[in-house]
This record gives sequence, C-alpha cells and structure tokens, in this order.
Amino acid sequence: MALNDAKRRANNKYIAANMTVLGCKVRKDKAERFKTMCKDANTTPNAVFTRAMDAFMKEQAAATLQLVAGETDGE
Repeated sequence: MALNDAKRRANNKYIAANMTVLGCKVRKDKAERFKTMCKDANTTPNAVFTRAMDAFMKEQAAATLQLVAGETDGE
C-alpha cells in the first residue's frame, strides 16, 4: 500500500525529529551472511540490532546500579 503525500510528509517529519542512523563497518561477506540469516529467521537486521542494543543498555544500567549500591554500602 503506497503512502499518500500527507502521510509521507508526516513520517519524514517524525523520522527527522526522533530517529538517527547508527552505523558500523563489517566485511561484505559477513554482512551478506547476516542479512541472509536474518531473513531466514523472519527478522530484520534493524530488529536484531535494536534488541542487542536494548539488552546491552539494560545490562549496563544494572551494572551501574550494582556499582552505586556497592559504593553506598561501603561507606
């Protein structure tokens, strides 16, 4: 289903205000294997990256809380 002009403008405005692109360089052969594996798993590279990023941030937040709690307990 094609987007009408108003919807496309609204989408573009939202993306410009709220989204950014993160990039990394990987070997072409590895990137192609990754894309193929994502497709075979019925997911997208973006979904895999987003889940990994969320898991990493949650892990780091927990580690920070433990560090802060440890410093507080030691006083």
